[in-house]
This record gives sequence, C-alpha cells and structure tokens, in this order.
Amino acid sequence: MTMTVSINVEFGSDPDIVTIRKSSRSTPIIGDVLGIETAADGSPYRVFLRNKIHRNEATEYRGWAMSGAISTILTRQQELQT
Repeated sequence: MTMTVSINVEFGSDPDIVTIRKSSRSTPIIGDVLGIETAADGSPYRVFLRNKIHRNEATEYRGWAMSGAISTILTRQQELQT
C-alpha cells in the first residue's frame, strides 16, 4: 500500500539549516544542508542533506520528493497547472 506524504521545506537565515515538515509527523525535522541546486529563477530546486531522513518504502510525496541511499536529497516537485 502506498502512503501519500506532503513535504514542506523552510529555509531560515542560516543557509546551512533547513526545517522539514512532513504530514506524517507532528514534529518538524531540522536538517544540515550540504548543498543546494537552484532553478533558473533562483529558487531552491534540489537540497542535499547531511543525514538520511526518509525510509526506502512505497511513499508518494507531494511538494518535495525524498530520495537517496546514504543521505536524503530533496527535489522540488512541479505543481500541476489546472
């Protein structure tokens, strides 16, 4: 069975720290940022974290996708235009 989890990523004043909120958790996750790739408009597109904060199980993500074998890579998902 596939679980759907909404992911919200917030960047604060420190570029090396990110706050991740998952709809499946009541408490936020604070992550150390190793690197950020930006889109053409300058917005974060992919965020590389120091630690692995996701599990390798059948999960559908909304907002940001989580992947990676050793550490988590967050990739912003494009919003569907209706």
